Amino acid sequence: MEQHKKMRLRLFILFILWATFESMAGELKGSVRDFIGSSPSVSHYEIDGENLYSRNVLPMFYLNRMFTPAWIKRDTPFWINREAPAWTKEKTPVWLYQDVPAWEPRNVVGKNGYELLDYVRLADQHGLHPTEFHLTLIENYIGKMVSWKPMEPEELRNLDILLTDAFMLLGSQLYFGKVDPAKEGGDWKMELKDPELRLDLKLEEALASGDLAGSLDQLAPRYQAYWLMKKQLAFFLGLNEQSWPVISAESTMRPGDSNPMVPKIRERLVKLRYPLSDTVSMTYDDELEIQLMVFQNDWGLNSDSLIGKGTLDVLNSRPEKLINKLKVNMERFRWLPLQVTPKYIIVNIANYTLDLIEGTDTLISMRVVVGKDYGKTPVFNERMTYLVFSPTWTVPPTILRNEVIPALLKGPGYLKRKHMKILKMDGSEIAYSKINWSKISRNRFPYMVRQDPGPLNSLGRVKFIFPNTYNVYIHDTPSKGSFADNNRALSSGCIRAEKPYDLAVLLLDDMPEWSPDEILTAMAQTREQKVVLKTPVDVVLVYLTAWTDGNSRVQFRKDVYNRDGNVLKALNRNPGEATEVFIPL
Repeated sequence: MEQHKKMRLRLFILFILWATFESMAGELKGSVRDFIGSSPSVSHYEIDGENLYSRNVLPMFYLNRMFTPAWIKRDTPFWINREAPAWTKEKTPVWLYQDVPAWEPRNVVGKNGYELLDYVRLADQHGLHPTEFHLTLIENYIGKMVSWKPMEPEELRNLDILLTDAFMLLGSQLYFGKVDPAKEGGDWKMELKDPELRLDLKLEEALASGDLAGSLDQLAPRYQAYWLMKKQLAFFLGLNEQSWPVISAESTMRPGDSNPMVPKIRERLVKLRYPLSDTVSMTYDDELEIQLMVFQNDWGLNSDSLIGKGTLDVLNSRPEKLINKLKVNMERFRWLPLQVTPKYIIVNIANYTLDLIEGTDTLISMRVVVGKDYGKTPVFNERMTYLVFSPTWTVPPTILRNEVIPALLKGPGYLKRKHMKILKMDGSEIAYSKINWSKISRNRFPYMVRQDPGPLNSLGRVKFIFPNTYNVYIHDTPSKGSFADNNRALSSGCIRAEKPYDLAVLLLDDMPEWSPDEILTAMAQTREQKVVLKTPVDVVLVYLTAWTDGNSRVQFRKDVYNRDGNVLKALNRNPGEATEVFIPL
């Protein structure tokens, strides 16, 4: 009988607790509803003086779930259900929870909330700022919750909404990027991803799956290079607190030389993960030469084994500078389109290279020449649909005004030497002698100048067309020597390819009528011939000054167009001022 009385008493207590929970749950839902309905759509929601980022998706999310909290639940304390991360438990005094009955329910943040919090705390490994995702407020509220201090429904509501807003902003920045490329990207005209991301539905799916981290990972770029860069960023963040003294030398060091600065160079290379068995020898030996050449290649230097000013300048690059480069270029990866055709061409303007890729294989890689400072090659993506063998070249306005007209004013010899013709605007040819040159100037020339096909043609023997508003294309060139230059920003905007014949063979390999011999013949003829590709390929022109290659090696390059600074400044804006987001939430 006594046992039955105890059982009834326990059931009565549980009923009272359940009724209290239902009452508090109702209060919490009502508090969420009141908060969501309180803010005009044109202004920002605010919690504890801190602006929220989502003004549209956040109310849609809570409305769809009838204002039920997403992260706060009534459960046994986390030290019993083991849902909180170790760092939270370690920060909580043992005496606060060691005698708590296992059956006593409390308001807790479930596994999903702690997983999101952990992701936010490591957002710097994505090149983002954890403080922008309400980190301090969230940790303060959770700290109060785990310390058993009483929390009003409004405080629980605030914590729930802060976590939701953090997910929305983090998801948006991982998917679209934080910075608007149209404003800060520097001629970045890449096609944007679909803005209809529906982060409210993404969050519901993430909560249901119980895998918040995996769901956020899915929103980040799926390019393998991005995730390798994330690992590299974590490595350089770890170097940031280390001493990084400047290494200097009075003269260039060559293999076989002995110099007291060599041990410092050895130590620096080892810190940067270039393995050396000897870190104290003053002799520039074979092992050091091998690793130095790898380093030079990774940093875009000539792999000449010489330790001169250029190599030392790069060796002296502080970890903070390399961290910033990785941050800027991870942001650029977030600006890239989601999908391309199975076979595609990617041109990295900052690296002066072109790669033809099929699946995960690089079919060919070559050096290119890109636009010089006043004729920068723009960043965009389009689809290559045809190529032209033995093309003519119509001189573009800038070159016509600055180079060709001054030469023509000196006499007709220039036309003959360059195999050029002067054309009226209707396309008909006009003889040099028929023009009244006394009325011609750089800014007064009512004609076109066109160069015939042939070995001197500025477009070489073939051009590759991906129609675009910039009139930019890839082409051959008679000036082969420029590919050996370190600085290959030399063109007026178009891209000169080192191996145009090999590229044409690979692009036409699904068209049997275009054998390698047929392609050679077409490139040597005296008339234009257009060939439509059976399988169009995407062309992506990017500007990356840091990335990881197919061997998982980090690569750094010079910011030839000086574009990194604007992106970095926008990435590092004061979180207190970051009340607007690139894509409206």
